[in-house]
Amino acid sequence: MKKVWYNKLPWIGLVSGVLMIILLVMAVVFKPSVNTESPVNRKIVTQKLDEIQIKSKEAFNSDEFIEYLNKTLDGSTVNTKWLISSDGLIVYANGMMARSTPLNSSIYDLINEQNLGLLTAVEDNMNEIQKKCLYAAAAIRKEGDHNNVYGHIVVPLKTDANELVGFVGVAFNLDDTTQSSTIYVIDIALIICFLLYWLSFPLWVYFDCCQKNNKYIFWTLFVLIGNLPAYIAYFITRKQ
Repeated sequence: MKKVWYNKLPWIGLVSGVLMIILLVMAVVFKPSVNTESPVNRKIVTQKLDEIQIKSKEAFNSDEFIEYLNKTLDGSTVNTKWLISSDGLIVYANGMMARSTPLNSSIYDLINEQNLGLLTAVEDNMNEIQKKCLYAAAAIRKEGDHNNVYGHIVVPLKTDANELVGFVGVAFNLDDTTQSSTIYVIDIALIICFLLYWLSFPLWVYFDCCQKNNKYIFWTLFVLIGNLPAYIAYFITRKQ
């Protein structure tokens, strides 16, 4: 019974090796493209932002509204949240990117010269709300180092009476979370297949040498280091 079991080890190693090659190909295929925004994540964040409602201007900076905002935008997709008043003051910031936008700072003071030049060039063709949205977006993107990792969205926040009370800004993961989960599963399966592939041959050699009272420590270590070529060399030597 023992012999039947350990004689399957070389086949387990070969099958694991083939699966490892297939998984490597899958990892390349499913690998997220760098600097590419996921339309799935943007849709998720946009839907969450559309759900946000406010009754009055007075409720904008209240603890109740901030708690409601965090609950609505809760999830692994959204990384950082900002609340910006209608006159451009950052009244709330929470998340990894919040350090670059201190509370009570003005979005007009946070924009670098390059972005300011771009905004100045086009602002005559926009209404006031559109201008403030662009200035807010430039301010929350100020940190810059993570702009290839996180996307940004800024939306105006209005009451039912269409009164502008401020803006909500978010930074969200560019990578598709479902795709990232797929890559994670592939990586785990790849590690398992690699271990099965690398350990099956020396384990078979160990059992085989023990039965023959041979130099099992030497041959096991030899195959552990050299793997398949070393296993073939042992197999040829064993037949002689």
